[in-house]
Amino acid sequence: MIDIPDSVFPLNAAGQPVCPKCRKVLKECDCPGLEPAQKKKVPIKPYIRLERSGRQGKIVTMIRRLPRDEEVLIQLARELKVKTGSGGTYYIGEDGGTIEIQGDHQETARKMLGDKS
Repeated sequence: MIDIPDSVFPLNAAGQPVCPKCRKVLKECDCPGLEPAQKKKVPIKPYIRLERSGRQGKIVTMIRRLPRDEEVLIQLARELKVKTGSGGTYYIGEDGGTIEIQGDHQETARKMLGDKS
């Protein structure tokens, strides 16, 4: 358990944390800057190419340099698989997230990722 000092969120007589600026209970406080930090939207600059090596001659669309966020990869891979009607997978590598979709789906991926950027 982390011990937060009273100087950060002092307590009122009832033991509830209050805002250090306006001294209202945190739930009722409307001071700017006390909202939880929101995640920055990372621009997606994917690298899309076809690969055939090590797959017995079958083509796979590789989408690399995606964010390392697993939730984003799961959602994006799901949307791509549904849109293309193909199987696929995702993983996080050295250069970021990667999605593999079975077959040649470069144009579909470009259109879809262009809308997300």
